[in-house]
Amino acid sequence: MKSNGIGIAAGLAAVLGFVGLATAQTAPPARNAAGPALDGEALFKARCGYCHLEGGTGTMMLERRLGKDKALLGQRTDLPADYVKAVARHGLNSMPTITRVEVPDEELERIAAFIASPRKKAVRK
Repeated sequence: MKSNGIGIAAGLAAVLGFVGLATAQTAPPARNAAGPALDGEALFKARCGYCHLEGGTGTMMLERRLGKDKALLGQRTDLPADYVKAVARHGLNSMPTITRVEVPDEELERIAAFIASPRKKAVRK
């Protein structure tokens, strides 16, 4: 009888875990203290900066493959927005895929527009 009780408890835990996963909500868009949605540069720093600002793994990998002048994404102007979105969603080499839960489409649009923009100041930490 003891093993039957354990089986029921395990089944209940599995069902509750599945229900929790099924009802989980995606992260809301990043916002600043005033409340409005962040611009592309701020989103880039918040969502991509861990790897793609100075000293980040993504920056080091790009430098190794493409050279120092193309290592910092925030300073590049040669990447079309559609390319940035495709690489983010599908990954490329050591760049993992970024899901819509991690970075919603609306935010990725703004990030890609920022990276593709020929008129931007240099992004540092």
